[in-house]
Amino acid sequence: MNCKELSYMLADYFDGSMDPQLQQELDGHLAHCEQCLVFTKTYQAVSDKARRLRQQIEYEIPPDVRDRLETFVRAAALKYPEKLDEYREQVERERREMVAGLVKAAVAGKLSPVTALLLETHWNACPECKEYFDGLLKAPDHGSGDPPDLIHSHVIRLMQSLPPGEEFFLA
Repeated sequence: MNCKELSYMLADYFDGSMDPQLQQELDGHLAHCEQCLVFTKTYQAVSDKARRLRQQIEYEIPPDVRDRLETFVRAAALKYPEKLDEYREQVERERREMVAGLVKAAVAGKLSPVTALLLETHWNACPECKEYFDGLLKAPDHGSGDPPDLIHSHVIRLMQSLPPGEEFFLA
């Protein structure tokens, strides 16, 4: 393992999702490379600080701003109902594409570590989703088309629970 490879793997190293063999290689590299050890400690400190800051940030819109925004949106919806319908159709189309992408990535084993963990945790609690994904994995073509509405709604909720900026697939 070289220094550049190490830098790309630190997130998996710290969240515990790294393959044990890779973790041993990374530990071995850190034992012999002072620069990477310093970089790794800095990375961890910055990550911890960012996590604490995110927890402290208040994501609340002031009531007066929320009221004005709601009034504006309602007025625009009354004035341009066709645009509202167009927007709703676009949102639904994008959601279906995202669900299809997540399902495809799950079947291909290309989910990010965070998404894979969330999905696995959900499977353990939801027999319908477990049965659906198990069926996809056994199918020769790995299924096609949209999942049933129940599965679709569960996958949407799962995607909404991802941390901000987290992509559900591996590049």
